[in-house]
Amino acid sequence: MDFLPLYDMDDHLFAYMVPLLEQGREIGYITVGAIDDGYATYEINIQDQAVSNVKEQLKNRTGNSIGKGEVVYLPPFDYLIKVSDQGQARYYDLGNHSQEVTEKVNQKKQKINEDFKRIRKEENRKHIQNLLSNDVMIATVTKEDVALTVERDYGMFVPVEYSTNAYSYGGDQGWYDTSTKQDRGCGPVAAANITNYLAKIKDPTKYGKLYVGNTNSKTDFVKHMDKLYSYIDPGLFGEISGPDFTSDVERYAKDNGVALKGVTNSASFTLDNVANYIKAGLSINSPVATLNTKKWSDYEYEWHWMTITKYYRDVNDNRWIAVSTWGQRRSIDYRVHFDAMANGWIMGGVMYFQ
Repeated sequence: MDFLPLYDMDDHLFAYMVPLLEQGREIGYITVGAIDDGYATYEINIQDQAVSNVKEQLKNRTGNSIGKGEVVYLPPFDYLIKVSDQGQARYYDLGNHSQEVTEKVNQKKQKINEDFKRIRKEENRKHIQNLLSNDVMIATVTKEDVALTVERDYGMFVPVEYSTNAYSYGGDQGWYDTSTKQDRGCGPVAAANITNYLAKIKDPTKYGKLYVGNTNSKTDFVKHMDKLYSYIDPGLFGEISGPDFTSDVERYAKDNGVALKGVTNSASFTLDNVANYIKAGLSINSPVATLNTKKWSDYEYEWHWMTITKYYRDVNDNRWIAVSTWGQRRSIDYRVHFDAMANGWIMGGVMYFQ
């Protein structure tokens, strides 16, 4: 299998992008760790020809010159093309139409390197050693642990028809009609997802007034997103307070005649305690909002609210979550996401309602 090497800022091998194949067709990739004290895996992305497209962009940037370019990986979700130009490094964001981001990268280089260092832990080394001792080279999901009913049974979540016969996996902040709302709207979209799901799937009798439109209608769902935006009212940096997010959703529910409360937990913010909280929400068929505040620039998967729809763990203690973000389903290594929540610029967190 043709793995694509991924590097850190100092040109050291850090991970591999491994194509996922189905009947010989490339359907996505899994990002696998290449260092002995890092994470075994980072994310799974289902996207046709994703690795081939990255290689093509790299070729276009370098003219296929060996040693002139490479792909730099910024955990958990960002990938850059690094090109040597007359002895100077130039960076291009793979996730944003190959936009040049050299100035942003240079400004944040110290923070980026600190993130790389923090990933390297003795705990991670022991986990990988355990995997190798069990002859497991790449993390494999063997059994789902807990999931929302529609995710478990149908692989769906809040299916909005955004074009003819094409359905989203939850709301997309890109549907807002202004750039300001698009930039700051991830929290309101998570709230819109949750209230829709409670009203339409979990218990229409109890929660039905939280969403009165047609879920499949993009027009109706965007109106719902706008209404939640007015309640949450994100500031200049978006909604960065978990308690404020919770109280705003509760206030929206109260104004619509529904008794709804965020479920709080006094347990310390640890890998296992947060996992137990996520499972508790999903086990009662309640989507879990999650905020991470990892940030080095304005890329879409950092400084971001998402909606957790599934948590699973295999026999070798590899853990994954499925999330709704920008209307898409993404699978993320839970350890990576926990690090993004716990070690961002401010503390992130999780919240579900009942």
